[in-house]
Amino acid sequence: MNLFNFIKNNVSILEVVNEYATLKKAGLYFKGICPFHHEKTPSFTVSPHRNIFYCFGCHSGGDVIAFIEKAEKCSAFEAAQFLAERFQLEIPEHLKNYHEQPEVKQDEKKRYHELLKLISNWTHEKLIKSPAVLRYLTDRGIHLETIKKCTIGYFPGGLASIKSLIERINKEHFLVDDLLKAHIIAQGKSVLYSPFEDRILFPIKDHLGRHCGFGGRVFKKDDDRSKYYNSRENEYFVKGTLLFGLDLAKPSIQEKSAAFLVEGYTDCLAMIQHGYQNTIATLGTACTFEHLKTLSRYAQEIFVLYDADKAGKDAVLRLTELCWQTDLELKIIELPSNEDPASFLAQGKDLKPLIANAQDIFTIFIESTAQNFMHQGLQEKVATIRSLLGVINSIGDNLKQEILLGKAAKSFDMPLSSLKRELAALKNRKNPENKAHQKVIDQEQRSTPTLLLKEIPLLEKKLFSVIINNVQMLLSEDQEYLQEYLSQPLQRLLKKLLKIKGDTPQVDFAHFFEALQDEEKLLVSHLILECQEYEGSENFEYLLSEFQKKTWKSFVADTKIKLDHAQQQNNQKAVQDLVQNFQI
Repeated sequence: MNLFNFIKNNVSILEVVNEYATLKKAGLYFKGICPFHHEKTPSFTVSPHRNIFYCFGCHSGGDVIAFIEKAEKCSAFEAAQFLAERFQLEIPEHLKNYHEQPEVKQDEKKRYHELLKLISNWTHEKLIKSPAVLRYLTDRGIHLETIKKCTIGYFPGGLASIKSLIERINKEHFLVDDLLKAHIIAQGKSVLYSPFEDRILFPIKDHLGRHCGFGGRVFKKDDDRSKYYNSRENEYFVKGTLLFGLDLAKPSIQEKSAAFLVEGYTDCLAMIQHGYQNTIATLGTACTFEHLKTLSRYAQEIFVLYDADKAGKDAVLRLTELCWQTDLELKIIELPSNEDPASFLAQGKDLKPLIANAQDIFTIFIESTAQNFMHQGLQEKVATIRSLLGVINSIGDNLKQEILLGKAAKSFDMPLSSLKRELAALKNRKNPENKAHQKVIDQEQRSTPTLLLKEIPLLEKKLFSVIINNVQMLLSEDQEYLQEYLSQPLQRLLKKLLKIKGDTPQVDFAHFFEALQDEEKLLVSHLILECQEYEGSENFEYLLSEFQKKTWKSFVADTKIKLDHAQQQNNQKAVQDLVQNFQI
């Protein structure tokens, strides 16, 4: 057994994938939206009993190691290390040095996450010991239980605080240089200082709970600095891809297939305290396509609660252009004027009626766009309509387009036929960028090894899928027949399977899969999950018989040629063997 086998034997692929996507049971398998490419219809499939995955959209596939390689953008060995740490596996001594040491880059990433977790714990301890900060938070309705659950922290001001932090990290073998590189502290003219000093800190983690950065908020009345200060962006902290609270909210989001999206940290905490555990927040930035793409892995419905001011309304309108690029239904909860989720809930008001009356984002978008339409000049009206149609055109579903065109016609008091004609004209216009992008996609798909399978008849795929699970049922004459008449690459895969069968008393799928090259693993993953219903041995005889009927003419023709050749060579034994095989 090597390190990879040890990891795969001790880690469930279903448990791992569920941290990156929401899967739903489909027979013996699980399906969901692929975490590796944008799609609206689930094509990502996981086989728990085979410990493999395959996406019929982007053609990614393999075992749990391959999944983490792609998800975390790392090498196979780094993926094995990641899983060992994630699931706290004790690696046997004889396997620890099996492979070369991980790349420095991955080690740096791990140290970065560990350092920020250490800082988070240190600032949390400081907050718990700071009555003034605790009072500020509790006065704003944030309970001590929530403070502890979310490890909210406080970075005290002054050089003594910096020294205390340095002493703390030194004990864990980190240096001042590590704090400088992470931009937690900076070098002033004469002393070190931190931009987070005298701020309440909200730790920002990724979906796996790894610490990536901090959001710092001032709280003293006489503090005239910017209200919020986020960690400086780096390769491990990109605000446009991270959502505050996702690591804690994810189980609830997956359970309800819905999430509440708010603008700030305190709004998020207020929602959680009032029972809305499936709440997340952007990091003081506009919601991005990456945010929505991440959420689409776990939810189908997003309720947006932005402040009821102009900035909040503008943010909602920007979301309209993004939401149809993902398979998400966005609904807008309209709060009373001058209210945000935290202030609304602090007054004891009930959010449920507002949730029940939430409107889909496109209805709001159309109504907002049409609000001043009648008072616009001709050129403005044309530009408004074309802008609206451009958004509708981005929707891939024709029925949804029809519905929205109907709403637009009513709101703008325009003939539906006119809007349809203009949309059709828009669709017909050539877009060089889209064309070039599609060309790249087509080239990638043509180079995908699993597309070889498209040329193979479904009967052969079904038969091979059964053989993988029942190789012991193959007679020697069946083996020879199949190795000659199966299409490539099935012939090559069968030979590998039979070789393993000859080397070991019992063949299991994991043993066979481990012996394959990466491209062959993709092929087998595709085969197994495409023909999943044909695994049982009861299908073996029928499928083999059907295959023989299909290839009978080729077999007869080839046998005649071989007989002629054997007779010309006066090889009587070959003649007898050919006649015997033909009779069988």
